Amino acid sequence: HSKGLTDISYVINEDQNVSSEEDEAPNDAPSGDAELARKLSRSAENMSGNRASARLAQSRVSNQEVAEGAAERQRRQIQLMARRNEERLRELARSNRNKGKDEEAERAEELETYKRTKDYPDNVLPNQVKVDMANKCVILPICGNPVPYHISMIKNVVLPEADGTTTYLRINFYTAGMALGKDAPRNTAKLVQRYAPYASFIREMTFRSLEPHNLTQAYRQIQELRKRERQKELREQEEANLVKQEKLIRTKNERVPRLSDLTMRPVFASRKTQGNLEAHTNGMRFISTRGEVVDVMYGNIKHAIYQPCENEIMVLIHFHLRNPIMLGKKKQKDIQFFTEVIDASQAVDGARRSMYDPDEMDDEQRERMLRRRLNEAFKEFCRKVETVGKKNNYSLEFDIPYRDLGFPGNPHKEMVFITPTLNCLVNLTETPFFVVDLSDVDHVHFERVTFASKAFDIVIVPKDFAKQPWRVDMVPNDNKDAIQEWLTDMELSYTEGPMNLNWKQIMQTVASDDRFYMNTEEDEVTEKEAGWEFLRMYGNDADEESGDDSEDSEFDDNVQGESSEGDSEEDESEFDSEEEDESDFDADEDLEEQGMDWDEMERQAASDDRRRGRRQEEDDGGGDGRNSRRGSAPSGGRGKRGSSSQRGGGGGHRGRVQKKRRR
Repeated sequence: HSKGLTDISYVINEDQNVSSEEDEAPNDAPSGDAELARKLSRSAENMSGNRASARLAQSRVSNQEVAEGAAERQRRQIQLMARRNEERLRELARSNRNKGKDEEAERAEELETYKRTKDYPDNVLPNQVKVDMANKCVILPICGNPVPYHISMIKNVVLPEADGTTTYLRINFYTAGMALGKDAPRNTAKLVQRYAPYASFIREMTFRSLEPHNLTQAYRQIQELRKRERQKELREQEEANLVKQEKLIRTKNERVPRLSDLTMRPVFASRKTQGNLEAHTNGMRFISTRGEVVDVMYGNIKHAIYQPCENEIMVLIHFHLRNPIMLGKKKQKDIQFFTEVIDASQAVDGARRSMYDPDEMDDEQRERMLRRRLNEAFKEFCRKVETVGKKNNYSLEFDIPYRDLGFPGNPHKEMVFITPTLNCLVNLTETPFFVVDLSDVDHVHFERVTFASKAFDIVIVPKDFAKQPWRVDMVPNDNKDAIQEWLTDMELSYTEGPMNLNWKQIMQTVASDDRFYMNTEEDEVTEKEAGWEFLRMYGNDADEESGDDSEDSEFDDNVQGESSEGDSEEDESEFDSEEEDESDFDADEDLEEQGMDWDEMERQAASDDRRRGRRQEEDDGGGDGRNSRRGSAPSGGRGKRGSSSQRGGGGGHRGRVQKKRRR
């Protein structure tokens, strides 16, 4: 039944009693409307008139923690960069001591075809082009005398089309004063550079013959000899940095740790290479099913990485070598052995399978068991290899990538997931491999760091300035703080900037600057930015600049406060005119706020058309009367409205209010 007004009463306690009851009561929801009102009023007073929100308070706390963490990282980075500049100065001083020995080894080698003319071939004719394949030279007739030219000095040879009965052969040589090209032999480039100041060079020679057979044969032999020399030079360059490996000592009278059914990358001769991996006394041996053998010595392994198949399609063991080895005809520094848990590409039939399908559940169960079994087998093999290496006085330890610290990026031509290890930054799942040794990194720079972009680029500068930096593009902005925190923990300096830089030119400039890591110029008085500090966006004196900015801002506030008083009258006078201009958009704003549907909008448009038509009819009917009264004071209601709209102030405001009500 309904209660009457006499049956309801409110009891209002004193403030002291309420406060005492609140102290004794638990921190639950208020029981009465009065208590709820008082609690809301107190919270409003504490928040200075704003509503209290736990989510906003938590976000403010988190933002404050992020800002404090960034400031702490910046302070540590300034100290870290100063310390690394001193370390790099000491490293460069030690490397400059051995530079003289390397320069002596890089001297140009003189070319010698024949020691004397008696060593010429017997079948050389006075006016004939002869190619000596054994001595790697071309004998050219000059004024009837045979003159030998080494094949490495010939840039190219051209055989134009025969002009009637005449055949031409043009031979171009490497000369000073023009680009040699990337295919020029290294020794030839050094010789040209040495003799360029005082020697005369022959640029080209053209020979003409009525018998095409001789010049055509010489053209083919020169091309074949140049091809052989080019292949030999490439092979020597590939093997130049190779270090002779020790022979593998196979383990006898003991059980050898072995992993079966592995796939090796990179492959032999563009074919999939499968086989077994064994751990012996001083190294590991991989034997493929086709009988191919690859030996990896323990002493040549710089970093060994074991990556389990967690959120991956394969479980693998990766070796990053100190010195490259020849694998087939190419020099390789990274070798990997893996087993796929699932195929990278699966054939999906047209039939749809349910999540409760027993076959589907069995497949998932078998896959989980296979992952677990493979992880345990590879982990056990790594443990045995470490034991064998330690037994034979080799320090070998397998690293595991920290997937929690990983981030997506594009180091080559596709997006991959990059993970750090204890000593490297790697991506081992996709080829080509991305392995960056942190001990070879000098500095890290972040490009395209702006509020407008959703991703940024990472440039990793090596200590060897002759090499180009590594790049990781399109890294999401959400990972920037975590990456910078990891770099600071690894004691690697970093900077950030809003644009992409020309790193080829920067590396050339840095390599030619002997005082790059010093904070003074050559006069040792003029100060400059040491090392990579010139890439810093805000410099090192951020705190001092912020203090100066705060003083300037206070001065600007005072000036603006004085000027605002003088401008207030002008603002008030222009306020009415701005309101008249903005009054035309009031209807659109009302429509946006109301959120009218299509039917209401059509009815509104129809009523506006009718109102506009009536207004036009009234204007056409009363046009003569208005013309007769032009120039005189208005006397009717319509004239009063017109005059009020022309005046500023309250009359115009009332006219607009009536206009809105009429609408």
